[in-house]
Amino acid sequence: MSLATYLGCNFNVEITDKVTNEPIEIGYIFSEENNRRDVQSKHFSTQNVYEIELPNPIWQINHYQKKNYPRNYKKSQRDFISLCDLLKQYLKPGEYCEIYPCWLGEELEPNESECTIQLDNYNIDKITIYEKCLVRIEK
Repeated sequence: MSLATYLGCNFNVEITDKVTNEPIEIGYIFSEENNRRDVQSKHFSTQNVYEIELPNPIWQINHYQKKNYPRNYKKSQRDFISLCDLLKQYLKPGEYCEIYPCWLGEELEPNESECTIQLDNYNIDKITIYEKCLVRIEK
């Protein structure tokens, strides 16, 4: 079973080629079309759904990881900052995107938490993301 991190947005994103040296992959890594359709209908308010793959998953940015696996926590924070930097290139002022990490097959289950992040003004140390956390990123 795989954990997928979905990205919902109202703009088109270029799909990452299968072989890449880019740290952030955007495409359809683990999920099938029905998984993306389910997460879109249950959690997202956006038109497009992609899957993102980071070297270190964003769902590790939480208190448990910080206490028990601080190295992984810091690496996940670093990769989340890289993702935010990438999203700054796509989002215009007033626009937003949504992110939702969950296990494949659990897309229709209720989310367990939510957070909103202002892309141009956030404190990475105050962000907490577990699996099944709906993250709204606004510019």
